[in-house]
Amino acid sequence: MITLYGSARSRASRSLLALEELGLAYDHVPLRAWEDPGDGARLAALNPNARVPVLDDGGLVVWESMAINLYLGDRYGGPLWRGGPADRARLYQWSFWSQTSIDVPARHRARFSEDPEVKARAQAERLASLAILDRALAGRSFLVADAFTLADLNVAATLSEPWENGRIDGDLDPAAHGLEALADWLARCTERPSWRRVRALP
Repeated sequence: MITLYGSARSRASRSLLALEELGLAYDHVPLRAWEDPGDGARLAALNPNARVPVLDDGGLVVWESMAINLYLGDRYGGPLWRGGPADRARLYQWSFWSQTSIDVPARHRARFSEDPEVKARAQAERLASLAILDRALAGRSFLVADAFTLADLNVAATLSEPWENGRIDGDLDPAAHGLEALADWLARCTERPSWRRVRALP
């Protein structure tokens, strides 16, 4: 039995999307450690970092959303995990890129700084990273293959979680910044049924 711990309004949404796309049966335990001390204690027993998500797959416990998603692809395969080593290398490349170039904690904090200069610098850095993705998507429907794969899921779910309604970090419309290829691709990803289903979860 697969159990995924973490509210859908958290980074756990990335792994919930992977479970939905893979069509796997799972139990969802929507821990909200930031609100409930009991949830926090339960989470700390599962993950020494006391953060969500945490996956328990028949006794194998894995934390970190990207590690969980790559494990699920490797373990259960399917259309999200296609091709040979070269395609998987690109899948890993874009998945890790989304963590090192997009999901940067210091930049997220800087976006809410009271210093206008710090905020402007964070926004410029964010747009520069997004422009790299936009160029990679020019003339392509998806990142790695001719269909949606785990590479697309991992990057799109890093940019826009289901509850953010297709906006990057909930507030940025890529088309408004001339990132048309990125905007079209992100809409294709976030309009998938899996995004709607996860959006409805607690």
